[in-house]
Amino acid sequence: MKGSLLGCSMALLLVSLPLAAHHSFAPHFDATKRVDIAGVVTEFEKRNPHAYVHLKVQDADGRSVVWRCESHGVTQLTRNGITPEMLAPGKTVRLMGSQHRRVPNECFFDSVQVGDGEVLSVDARGAAVQRPKVAQRDSIFGTWLLLPSGRATSGPQSMMDYTNAAAKAAIAKYNPFTDDPTYRCEPVAIRRGWFAPDTPMAIRRQGNDIVIQHEWMDIERVVHMDQAAAPAGTPEAILGYSRGHWDGDTLVVETDHFKPGVLNQFVEVAGQPMRGLLHSNALRTVERIRFDAARNVITLSIEHYDPEFFTRDFPVVSGEYAASDLEIKHFGCIPEQLK
Repeated sequence: MKGSLLGCSMALLLVSLPLAAHHSFAPHFDATKRVDIAGVVTEFEKRNPHAYVHLKVQDADGRSVVWRCESHGVTQLTRNGITPEMLAPGKTVRLMGSQHRRVPNECFFDSVQVGDGEVLSVDARGAAVQRPKVAQRDSIFGTWLLLPSGRATSGPQSMMDYTNAAAKAAIAKYNPFTDDPTYRCEPVAIRRGWFAPDTPMAIRRQGNDIVIQHEWMDIERVVHMDQAAAPAGTPEAILGYSRGHWDGDTLVVETDHFKPGVLNQFVEVAGQPMRGLLHSNALRTVERIRFDAARNVITLSIEHYDPEFFTRDFPVVSGEYAASDLEIKHFGCIPEQLK
């Protein structure tokens, strides 16, 4: 393989978007502008939620150019067969992906080729199809993986049309490129934890209570069972205070005592700057988690109520999770170096 810039293809054609980016792909990268570069690795930033490869390539005039290309976190890359050893300094690699919208020599890579080896995808879904069948479960307890649904991580949000003056004032002060809690490695809104793709989560008992754990951002929530209300003096928290009870075979989790936060990092509204969908400390959520034995999956629905910021209740959001044999790894998020 030639150690040269193979070309930043600008052909306007439809390509598959990376499906597992932990911050939204579209606001940062242009999928219609394909990048295909080869060169020598000068640095591999082994980080979560995003890892970065620094690649020295030669342009068409023979000049050396250093690209900085990001992808999923090192935990996810390693799980998908793209190990730190493959991307160690001195290795000759080829990266294929999408051009950054604002920075000339940056990209998001979705495929990697090391030397003359096979092309590897950063996306777990191809590998997941070949995984052995997981043993049949008998309840919601165990480890699970979000099933693909085509859910967009950025774009229009209908609830932006139902924000009141207080919400609009908060949204106007929020910059999604610098202010989002993920940049500080904070375990953000409940639904963002549930819908982080390609990272496992688990549900387990802890004495009389239940713990919901997500690998993403090392989220670990205690669901206090059979409490009528949060104890007096309970402080506000990013993930709130959760209470649970059984309704037949469905675990119902009610959460309140939230700090003000961010439900969607990026919201695109035509003709307006990029914004975010925020919530107040009056947010209340109701999760319903049920085991579907016939399909060996759990189903989830989440209701959101926030009368301080919105003039109507939210549509119910839902997802499904397949039984998984993946081990939940320590995420160890490193704060992003913002430009």
